[in-house]
Amino acid sequence: MSTQNSEEMYDVICIGSGMGSLTVSSLLSQYAGKKVLMIEKHFQAGGYTHAFARKANKFHWDVGIHYVGDMHETGFSRLLMDKITKGNVKWNRMPEPFEKFVYPDRTFDLYGDEEKFKSDLISQFPDETEAIHQYFKDLHKAAALFGKSMMMKSSTPDLSAFKAQLDKPNIETLKDYLDANFKNQDIKAILASQWGDYGLPPSKCLFATHAALVVHYFNGGYYPVGGGGKIFESVEPIIHANGGKVLNTTEVLEIIVENGKAIGVKTRFLRGEKPEKNYYADVIVSCAGAYPTYMKLLPESVPISFRKDLSDFYKKEKMATSICVYMGLSDSPAKLGFKGENHWIFASNDHEANFKERNEWLENFGEIRNLYMSFPSLKDPDAKHHTADMITFTDYALFEKWKDLPWKKRGEEYEAFKKKIADTVVQTIEKRFPGFKDIVEYIEVSTPLTNEHFTSHPDGAIYGLACVPERYNKSKSPWFEVTTPVAGLYLTGADAGGSPGIAGAMMGGLATTLKVLGSRELLKKILKE
Repeated sequence: MSTQNSEEMYDVICIGSGMGSLTVSSLLSQYAGKKVLMIEKHFQAGGYTHAFARKANKFHWDVGIHYVGDMHETGFSRLLMDKITKGNVKWNRMPEPFEKFVYPDRTFDLYGDEEKFKSDLISQFPDETEAIHQYFKDLHKAAALFGKSMMMKSSTPDLSAFKAQLDKPNIETLKDYLDANFKNQDIKAILASQWGDYGLPPSKCLFATHAALVVHYFNGGYYPVGGGGKIFESVEPIIHANGGKVLNTTEVLEIIVENGKAIGVKTRFLRGEKPEKNYYADVIVSCAGAYPTYMKLLPESVPISFRKDLSDFYKKEKMATSICVYMGLSDSPAKLGFKGENHWIFASNDHEANFKERNEWLENFGEIRNLYMSFPSLKDPDAKHHTADMITFTDYALFEKWKDLPWKKRGEEYEAFKKKIADTVVQTIEKRFPGFKDIVEYIEVSTPLTNEHFTSHPDGAIYGLACVPERYNKSKSPWFEVTTPVAGLYLTGADAGGSPGIAGAMMGGLATTLKVLGSRELLKKILKE
């Protein structure tokens, strides 16, 4: 590497610019004086934290941040985020209730207050009082084990540890837990209502992953003032201050490995005729996800003993992906009664059926089984125009026939399909909230192909590899560890963090940082300050 130009040499190279990379880049720049190169395929850095605008910059949306928990002043996520951004991102607490779980025969309001959550459940389901109290105790047990292991070992606990913590060896999934402890189907549905935040129905998701998510929101939901793009805007100057750089519109083609050690990356600029270029560093951090890192970025000549097992895991546990409908509104949704809360709207109280039938509405454009509804402009005090996001789950296979066509040029059939999606979503909301369609001024549909195009996530899955119990069985799934079989190569982001979402990816970033430094002094400094 000594023969390379200085402009090609860095201390650390981060592949991707999502929350994991942002965490690693900022902390290593600030606390270890590292010169970091961040490489992003998209023309706008930030991964799922970035925002975009339409209609002459009038309407603004976040692509991944819809709300974040644990952002109260003393929350660990808030302490860590403030370190990463140097306190330059402000967080606005959502109005209460911050979520509504909407079913055909009841709506449950969720407040950012654990005791109220508990008492509201008891008032509606008095026969389940004992089970409700035990549920909250078990949530704390499982979430605490998760958090402690990530901070102290930079790794998730083994599946056996979760079982031992609950002293319930037969319970692995959320469905296992709910069926073993509750009788009423309605309360089971309500307790599982946030499954869209990890993308799996109760029968698939590890109970501890669910527990970590629920506890994460015990102090309410928060939204970044000015939008999620403020996170990257705050981190970029920190990277530059140490001589680092951010490259966007640049694809990493391969991780360069010599004598068993990762020493750099081969890249290609995605606009114009610029040739491929190599960059070098002692440390390579991949935020691209475990599957793309091991199956695509590392050459086949690099021996990875678990490649086939990883491929089999991916094929067996395919993650559902999503459709997002972005709306620009001509008037405030507050006139229809919204205050900024999220709505989780379900066709029934059977989440297994809702998930299984997630694609049926795309075949006949009938009832949508699962729909998440959010109003970014009501969460952000800096918003100047009104917006809405609608998200529902689907499968990549329904869009696969257009995958080889270029972005924005996938043809009339694809555009017609997206229009039907948009119309169906609007009509679904109009039935529940009359007058809504009259304030829709602009609408745009993002499909799994959009996710795949910009993030390279397999099948456009937004949450990485599935949080099923097998993921936490370390003897069977070693590909989720921060450290890799290749010296100098580390994983970060949600796959390394143990749980999906911004907070999970940020914890993955912290774990990677601590592994790279080989010291826990940084963690002590964060906690003390």
